[in-house]
Amino acid sequence: MADSSFYRRLRYKNVALTMAALLLTVLAIGRACSDEVPPQKQTENNSSVVTAEPASTESEPSAFAPFEAKGLAENFSYFNVRNAEALGEGDLVLLNSAFRNDSTPGDLDSIYKYLFDKSGEQIAWATTTTLQGSKRMLTALNEMLCAFYEKTNLSTVMINEIYTPAKEERSKPCFEHDSALAVDLQLCFQEEKTYPAFTGDGDYAWFGRNSYRYGFILRYPPEKEEATGVEAMPDHYRYVGKPHAEIMTYNDLCLEEYIDFIKQYTLAEPFSFESEDGSRYALFYVEKSEEKSTNIPIPRDENNAERICDISGDGRNGYIVTVHFDEAAGTDEDDAASAEE
Repeated sequence: MADSSFYRRLRYKNVALTMAALLLTVLAIGRACSDEVPPQKQTENNSSVVTAEPASTESEPSAFAPFEAKGLAENFSYFNVRNAEALGEGDLVLLNSAFRNDSTPGDLDSIYKYLFDKSGEQIAWATTTTLQGSKRMLTALNEMLCAFYEKTNLSTVMINEIYTPAKEERSKPCFEHDSALAVDLQLCFQEEKTYPAFTGDGDYAWFGRNSYRYGFILRYPPEKEEATGVEAMPDHYRYVGKPHAEIMTYNDLCLEEYIDFIKQYTLAEPFSFESEDGSRYALFYVEKSEEKSTNIPIPRDENNAERICDISGDGRNGYIVTVHFDEAAGTDEDDAASAEE
């Protein structure tokens, strides 16, 4: 019993000593906290754990400030177009079995001189040099073919078809060639005298990755068959111009989807876009008038001068207006070439 009583007293004594020690420690810590650490320091130390307010957005400039077109509806004039002609004109006109353009494009040119680079070296071929296409499309096509040749040293692309008058029959269920803005590609190996189909594979996948830089889109990709109503055509490219090809490519839109996309934007609330080369644009849609002609608003700048605008009919219900805010900033041919994959 003596032993048990001893151990009980020792335990109680130890407990008392322990409690006393703890009390002294707490008092010491409290004094240290109140005497050595100022309140603001406590706040700083706790800021990584407790967030009282979001950081001010004015302390540092934003790393990315997207371009936003404003005030276009505050000052503008009108440009009148006749619906019968204008609806079927422009880079974005939508042609298919339901809508064909029977008029002859006004800026046709022969393919021949566009098969050479600036030094006179032939960089591409054509099934016949009598092929014709829109001059603005052929100019962009030549730039794209030159860039492909510089990248790969291959002069094996052949132009198979461009413009086909609406009255002529065609082998494919495609009516894009009415516009003179579409081109079908093929391959041409002169030494072997072989002419394989253009599939967009291997070295030629370059076109799928870079065509938008020159205003072209792959018009009928396999994943868009439901939207286009046309089976995939890996050889068929359509010129839609800048910046539309870039917007469509970045947003994975075919031409049908793109027109529906742009229809939601107006002069008062346009779609703002800054291209990868620094050029800035505003886009909006104008529904055609029930009259014979439609007034298209053309925004004016701060000097009351009309801004440069492109107007394209969609072939059906109205017009897509592209406002150019400025030219490309700080981009030269070398920069464009280095950006290509």
